[in-house]
Amino acid sequence: MKLDKTCSLFFATKIDSKLREGLALSKPGDKKYFDGSSEDFLRILEIGDEKDKERWIGKVIKPGPAVTEVDDIQRNILSILRRVAPNARIPQSAVKIFVLQGAHVTAAVIDDEPEGEEVDETGSGPYITY
Repeated sequence: MKLDKTCSLFFATKIDSKLREGLALSKPGDKKYFDGSSEDFLRILEIGDEKDKERWIGKVIKPGPAVTEVDDIQRNILSILRRVAPNARIPQSAVKIFVLQGAHVTAAVIDDEPEGEEVDETGSGPYITY
């Protein structure tokens, strides 16, 4: 097993029709909160192929945030979304955390496997796979 400390995290919620409408109707001055121009605010990412494309809005977070920061990040995302799309009701549980591949900070991979030992990639631990 390897610990990768280089991948950023994406705290986001899926854009549904209500949120899409709210973002489209937002004030011109509020567009800065989700146009991706600042790391302090939100950005929109598309996931999937042309047929099954999903759009998510959220915040890119540097690798390794403290557990105590997760609540603050979630509240920040929801407060920005309430400001720009007040009619969209987004529950706290709608904010998900994803690893953002391709947004590496620096190369720092920690390998806890002894060299030369074979590792069973299928795993046998109590892990959830999707």
